Amino acid sequence: MTEPPFDPYGTPLRPVNHPRQQPYPQQPHQQPYQQPPHQPPHPFGFPGRMREVDQSSTAVLRPAPVAVAFALWLLAALSWPLGTIAQALAGPGSLAGFGPVMTLFLTTCVALAGLWGAVALLRGSYHARLGLCGGALVLGVLALAAAVVAARGDAEPVPWVVSALRLALPAAAAVFSFLPGTRHYFAGNLG
Repeated sequence: MTEPPFDPYGTPLRPVNHPRQQPYPQQPHQQPYQQPPHQPPHPFGFPGRMREVDQSSTAVLRPAPVAVAFALWLLAALSWPLGTIAQALAGPGSLAGFGPVMTLFLTTCVALAGLWGAVALLRGSYHARLGLCGGALVLGVLALAAAVVAARGDAEPVPWVVSALRLALPAAAAVFSFLPGTRHYFAGNLG
């Protein structure tokens, strides 16, 4: 007698001349699952919906300082491209030319990275909180250098306001991100 060829995706292989195995007998201390009386049986024999106890959530509520930090991080991220546009429109030139367009492109990339980090922070990412603060430190040095350049040049108010916003918003957002009430919110998402 020949055996059928091996089928890796079909039914499990059984020896040809052996009878089918009987299921293990149930232990005397185990009771078979019975459908609760208040639910009609499922037409395909499924046990039904989950119990109310299984549907409860143990999610940590978002503290208010995290929401404030999220809003401040959004404003800090948007201060880069909007500040670049405001400086270009307030200055003698406009956004025509390679330099202002590339500056706007780079500050838009900075803003997109900041928005992504702010959304991850709102979802409770511990690493997003650290990354936003580290990125704000690096960008703060650039904003401070821009403020020094603005101090040497003309005394227009727009570069001063933009530099002040680019320095103050991330600092305030970092403070709200690390307030004592926020620690438990970020402790659950370290990975």
